[in-house]
Parts: sequence; structure tokens; C-alpha cells
Amino acid sequence: MKTTIKKMDYEKVMALPRPKHKLPRKPHMFWRVLIRLLTIVGMMGTKFTYETEGFEKIGKDEPCLFLMNHTCFQDMEVAHRILFPRPIQIVASNDGFLGLFGLMEWVMRQIGCIPTQKYVSDLRLVQDMEYCFKTLKTSVLMYPEACYSFDGTATTLPAKMGILLKKYGVPVVMIETFGAFGRNPLYNELKIRKHVPITAKATVLFTKEEIKEKSVRELTEGVENAFGFDHFRWQKAQNLHIDQPFRADGLHRILYKCAACGAENQMEGRGTHITCKHCGKSYELTTLGQLKATQGETEISH
Repeated sequence: MKTTIKKMDYEKVMALPRPKHKLPRKPHMFWRVLIRLLTIVGMMGTKFTYETEGFEKIGKDEPCLFLMNHTCFQDMEVAHRILFPRPIQIVASNDGFLGLFGLMEWVMRQIGCIPTQKYVSDLRLVQDMEYCFKTLKTSVLMYPEACYSFDGTATTLPAKMGILLKKYGVPVVMIETFGAFGRNPLYNELKIRKHVPITAKATVLFTKEEIKEKSVRELTEGVENAFGFDHFRWQKAQNLHIDQPFRADGLHRILYKCAACGAENQMEGRGTHITCKHCGKSYELTTLGQLKATQGETEISH
């Protein structure tokens, strides 16, 4: 996605009119079917499969809060493949509502998206989500990390998620994807590795009753534990070989410090290797996602 930047003085920015608030809209069945058809096309070649756990504890039309790890552009397609035809509202960054002379905002609202500002406290979002659960009787899909995973592990979650869960009192479901990061990693500038399959698992974390019974701390810890993933470790455990010749491109965006000499911002990931331009130490990113020194000791392998 191309971002346009416009420089303005602070006073002018603060003087800009705030966008008028609009209540979320329940997505019509037409849009749900259309998205479903588009996801079938978009997921072609991924060999996508998924499994569910505990779904017998929640009703088919019962409003739920779906939490999902964020790894690549296809996350929304994965969610719709699992949850269709359940009506869901999707928490999305408000910059996705801009463009095409207002058409983007109209489309985003039609498909059920709820705008929010990332990385700040947004009380309006809290109210909009409650409106979806209590008035529209719809579910909400949320990516609490608010950004793509950069290194294949979880990004820090908002503090005290348990307070939010207590407020809504609806079942909480975790959707975790596997293979999506390896197929389309952010550090690699989202270059697609077409032969990497994508799978997912949707697990009921808490039922209505468990939300009432558990403390805020227990709920928060439960969510944090669910987001304790490591996709490079998963790749090795699954014996999943990714042999693209550009698999190490951009790896220095994660490993910016040389493990051998300690120099910072001298690493360069290109092709299948990452090399320090200061001391010359080089490592291969193996097909199993592990590091292996081309010469001498391998200081870090994972």
C-alpha cells in the first residue's frame, strides 16, 4: 500500500476538523457472500485448511469477540473462510477508509469495518464494539496487535485485555494462522512464497460463563498465552522447507546487530545469506528457517 505524506505545522493539524462519528453497520448477506467468493479466489494455491476447537460451546448466531494474530494480507481472507456466514464487524485502521473520493469509506462500512486510530486509547471504538454486540447482535473480529508480526512472534498486546472482555461478556475465540508468515513475511517486504501452505486453528478461549467466573488478570493472561507463538520455531518443528532463493532478503531489518562482532546496522540480508559488512561474518538462512554460519561458530541459530 502506497502512503502519501503531507507535512503540516502542529497547530494546523490540531485545527483540522474531526471526522464525524458514524455507527457501525451490520454487513448485509450480499457483502458476506461476495467476500466469501473473493476469498476462494484469493486463497487459491494456499492449500488452505483449518480446524476448530470448542465451537460446540457457542451458538451459531451468538455474538463473539474473535481475536486473531496478524501476519499478512491474507488474514482477513482466512477469517472469512472460517467464520462465514456469521456476520462480523472488523476493527480496521482509519487510514483504510480514505481515498477514491469517499468510496473506500462507503465500501469499508458496507462490509462491516469499524474505524479506529492505532496505538492510542480509543474510547469510541470501545463503544462501537459494544454497539455491535448488544444492538446489532453481530460478532467483532479484532487484531489486538494492531500491526503485522515483523519477526514471526507476537507483538505486545494492549494492557489489561481482561477489562475489555469483562465489559462485553461475550465468548472469546482465538484464530491462529500457521504458514501465513512464512508465505508472506513482512521483513521480506511481503514477497510471496507460493508453495508455502496456510492452515489455521480457531479455539474458544472463554465462554460467557468463564468470562463471569474468571478474574481480569486470569482473562488477560489467557489472551497473552494464546498469542505466544513463534513461526520460525513452528516451521522447524513442522519440517517445512522454504527454499526460495530470496528467503533472506531484508532479514537485516530484524537482525540489525552482528552476533559475531557486535556492530549495529552493518548487516545485509540478500538472497539466502545475511552478512556483516563490518567483520565479514556470514550466515545462511536454511530452508528450515534457521541460521547457519558459513564459516566458524554459529553464534545464534534461531
